[in-house]
Amino acid sequence: MKKVVCLAFAAYLFTFPIHSEASTLGNSFSFKCMVVTNGVEHEWEFSSPNEYEVEKGKTVEKGAAAERKVSALFQHLEVTELAQVDELVEKMGTYGYENVERFEMKWMDSNGRLFTWVWNEEDK
Repeated sequence: MKKVVCLAFAAYLFTFPIHSEASTLGNSFSFKCMVVTNGVEHEWEFSSPNEYEVEKGKTVEKGAAAERKVSALFQHLEVTELAQVDELVEKMGTYGYENVERFEMKWMDSNGRLFTWVWNEEDK
């Protein structure tokens, strides 16, 4: 029975492949990413049409510099609806945020669908 279900699912995926395109902030309603490393909270935020904010601890940055940083992180993470939280945390490590204690990301796509990813070091 298990083989039949697996074969049926494989046939379904072959017939109707799941695809996902990389998104951009330009076709998103909102994006918020938060990571805690070494006890310091880092946050990147975007709200359509053009509000950008970056926080590190108690320091807040807005404007063009924040836009560049938020856009760069969004692109580095390759945000799609199929993103896996473990992969996102790993990508944060390659972005210079190693020893992640907590990771949280929320993204609303151009269709208004909200996706949320949460990872805690203590839960692994």
